[in-house]
Order: sequence, then C-alpha cells, then structure tokens
Amino acid sequence: MSGSEQRWFGVGRSLLADPAEAGAQACREALGGRRAALVIVFASLSHSTPEMAAAVHAAAGGDVLMIGCSTSGEYTTDGPVAGVVVNALGGYAAAVRAVPHDSMDLYAAGETVASALDDVEAEHRVLLMLGDGRSGDQQEVVRGAYAISGAQVPLVGGCAGDNVTQTGTFAFFSDGGEVRVLPNAVLGAALGSPSPFGIGLAHGWHRIGEPMVVTRSEGGKIYELDGEPALDVYLRRTGGAAELAADPEAFLQFATIRPLGLARRTGEDVRIIFECDGEERSISGLADTPEGAMVWFMAGETDQVVDAAADAARAAADAVDGAAPLGVLVFDCCVRPIALGPDHTDLATERLRDRLKPIPFGGFYSNGEIVRQGGAKGMHHLTVAALAVS
Repeated sequence: MSGSEQRWFGVGRSLLADPAEAGAQACREALGGRRAALVIVFASLSHSTPEMAAAVHAAAGGDVLMIGCSTSGEYTTDGPVAGVVVNALGGYAAAVRAVPHDSMDLYAAGETVASALDDVEAEHRVLLMLGDGRSGDQQEVVRGAYAISGAQVPLVGGCAGDNVTQTGTFAFFSDGGEVRVLPNAVLGAALGSPSPFGIGLAHGWHRIGEPMVVTRSEGGKIYELDGEPALDVYLRRTGGAAELAADPEAFLQFATIRPLGLARRTGEDVRIIFECDGEERSISGLADTPEGAMVWFMAGETDQVVDAAADAARAAADAVDGAAPLGVLVFDCCVRPIALGPDHTDLATERLRDRLKPIPFGGFYSNGEIVRQGGAKGMHHLTVAALAVS
C-alpha cells in the first residue's frame, strides 16, 4: 500500500513503433517527474509485449504498483492512439491483485482481486477491475468481487481487448517487484482517498418494439424467446436473412449493432449478441441473460451514441461531490466504433474532450465494461464506463 497527502493524475501517450520506447515515453509524460502510487497501462495489441511492460515499470522507478491490459484501441485528450497510454496516480492509497488464466475460476477471480481492498484504509475507496474480454460469463467476476466489496465500495473498469481479433488478451502487472505479462488474466487495483471518487455510465441506446421474455437460457446463451427458438425470433424481429445463421463472421457483423436490452430497475443493460447456432437455433451474448428476464431490442440514435463517452465521463466528474476532479479513466466498448464508423468515433472523442476540458483523461476500447453501484448490476456492453478521481 502507498499514499500521501498530495494527489495528482497524469496521462501520457506514445505512437512510437517500438513497444519499449513507446512505453517509456508515455510513462515519462504521465509522471512529469513525479512519484506515482499506481501506474495503469493501456496498450495496443502490437505493443502488448514484455519489453513494453518492463520499460513502463522501469521509467516509473522500477518498484511501482502497476496494472494494465491490451486493448482494441486507446485515446487521450490528445486524440486516438495506436501504441501505449499510461495513466499515473500519485498520493492515493493503492493495492493490486492478479489472477492468471490458468488458475481461473471466474467467481473466485473476482473475490481475489477484491481482496486488495483489505490493504487500503481510507474514507473513500473504489475497486478498479481489468477483466479478460474473452472469458465465458464475465458477470461471474463482478459477482465474486461484489461478494467481498459489498454495496459500499463501487466497482468500475473494463475487459482487456485484442483489437477485435478474438486471438487472446494480455494483462500487465506488478506488485512493486517483478513485472509480469499474463494472457487472459483478471486484475484489480483498490484505491483509497480522503476525497470522493465518481462513477459514470452511459450508452445512448433505447428500446424498440415489444418486450420479450427469456423462456430458456443458460449463462450467456439464449435458447428461447417467448417460447420460440431464439435465433428465429432474433432474425425475424431484426430483418436478418436466414443465411446469416450459416456465416459466423456475417452474423457477428450484423448482430453486434443490433443488441438486446435487459430490463433493470434504472433502465436497461445492453447485451451484445455475437454468435448463433443454426442447429439448436440459439443466440449467444457476452454476459448472463437469465431465464424469466424481460428483454427488448435496442436501437441507437447516432447523436446519443456519439455522446455516450462524454456523458459517462462528465457524470463521473460531476459525481465527486463538490471536490475538484483531477482526471478520468474511460472504458469504452470496442463495438461502438463499429456501430459509429470512423468519423463519428472521432467525433465522440472530440465531444469527450470538450465536455471534460481541462480535466485530463485516458481511455481504451474494451471487451465489456464494469460498473457495480446502485442500480447498475455489473457487466455492460456497447456502453461507456468512467472513473473520476479527485
């Protein structure tokens, strides 16, 4: 655990082609000559190397706490990045945990990373989580963490990306000693402060059409909607061609921007549909959609979806309860650029910068977004989550 009275937040980025040089450059920019309590690294798949992680750690002094992950793209106040983004925090109490993939029970992984909270004593605490974007039921990680954190400590973060290649993700970790690069891991960092943390969540999608009941499902796989085969209902209601069931890539491209909304007390959690089984007539999402749940099809007005990143980050900055926000971490779904297209994706970053100005931020495109507080139940998709520190 580390901490001091003077708190600060810095962001650095590098587009250098050499991963180690990029990591060192981004870290030096984020630190600005200061001593960090925690370093958080977002790196493109091409830069997610042991050499990059070691260079970041060395540039931060060689004994700093560090977490990070591969992404499907990064951005900062200065714009999009295809390299390395380093976020550095000073003056906060911090503790970290890592769970490698080869020892992973998802619920137990959540419990383990949340145990970092045991090492942090502060008036305000938050658990920052970096999950594995390719794990089966990501909600189990959040459930496990919540079993330890309880309702008083918010959970926030995102799942590592792999540039939407489905090849595997990487996590970067150090508890102050050895630097490890772990495939498909789950990481956690507990932060403590005398000043509040703020959480924001937005997606810009809205429900359309008549509701449906999930009449048979298991985990993220939905077998029946309103008593009919789920794939048949999905294709009929979205206007999808029957041939999509036999073409996994075409179905993925079609379905990722035609999500379901899962009813919650405070609105909907978005569930991306990414796969189907033509023989059993099922559809699959990235998180649990329980039997008996009410779901809707979702649609997004372009302007509202563009504004989601700015809305989430601004809500986080406004939620620090009168304190001065020092910086914001943004976890932005990797499917949003597919839904928005390049021009609107750039516009989303511009609006985020304009809404937060002059507060610095670092963000990445994630394979699932995490917010667990109040009415938000954990895993989200096609959504933007944000954490503001003060």
